[in-house]
Amino acid sequence: MVKKLALCLFATAALAASACTIDVQGTGIGQQVTSRELKRIQLTGSPHVNVRTFDGSIELRSSDRNEILVEIERRAATLEEARELIVEISEESGDVVIEARRPRRSDDWIHLGGWTSPSVRLTVTVPRELEVQARTGDGTIDAHDLSGRVELRTGDGSIRLQRVQGDITASTGDGAIMGRELQGTVAVTTGDGSVEISGRFAGLKARTGDGPIGIDAQPGSVMRSSWTITTGDGGVMLRLPKEFDADVQARTGDGSIITSGITVLTPARHDGEPRRNLVGRVGNGGEQLTVRTGDGSIDLVAR
Repeated sequence: MVKKLALCLFATAALAASACTIDVQGTGIGQQVTSRELKRIQLTGSPHVNVRTFDGSIELRSSDRNEILVEIERRAATLEEARELIVEISEESGDVVIEARRPRRSDDWIHLGGWTSPSVRLTVTVPRELEVQARTGDGTIDAHDLSGRVELRTGDGSIRLQRVQGDITASTGDGAIMGRELQGTVAVTTGDGSVEISGRFAGLKARTGDGPIGIDAQPGSVMRSSWTITTGDGGVMLRLPKEFDADVQARTGDGSIITSGITVLTPARHDGEPRRNLVGRVGNGGEQLTVRTGDGSIDLVAR
């Protein structure tokens, strides 16, 4: 059973009027309260946005409007606990902070029949061109159709990016990282999970403690500095464009290295012997491209 408890309208000096609805699902043990709120922020300068939540997913969307729309979804076991999930929002000369703080009593929210973890999910619609930092202690992060400096961090959860360009950083303690139609300088790190990204890269660093890595560097990618691709345990598939220049070093602790379109310089390999180390060149050579795995095969293709 879902029961709608309230509809409220209010305003602050920095924000336009916002609407709030509160829904209750179930009764007694196992009850969950979801509070949804919508706020608009009028920008007074170039956007530099900082989004933080202690627990919950974050989604970043883009628009062509000079404003920010914040959709807040609070989840808790009771209405009282949902009201204690405070989201602070401020704006000054384009500097915007949106922060869901951990409630003071969160460690004590234990109810008969189970424990309910409070969380705040944030969906933020921002101008397409901006600087943005988004961080959650536990939850997924999605970002799409953004341009500028983009920094995404989660303690536990996957990160997904699509049509993002600029200076891109994504880091998760535990979860996969996926990116499509990226452009610019990209640095991605996960403690445990796969990495799969594609796009036109000017700089690239990809690392996972445990998981496979798949990278599709599309035509237009160039090496303006060294690239490094590293996994502690997993295979690596790297596809490079035909018109590409790099010096290559690759090594696997347990597996083989397979190449296509890459000039292998050293070391020599006997027939039937798996190649585990490689020094080579793509095109005319250039900046250093390093590929490492502790356990897994490496497939390098320049098409």
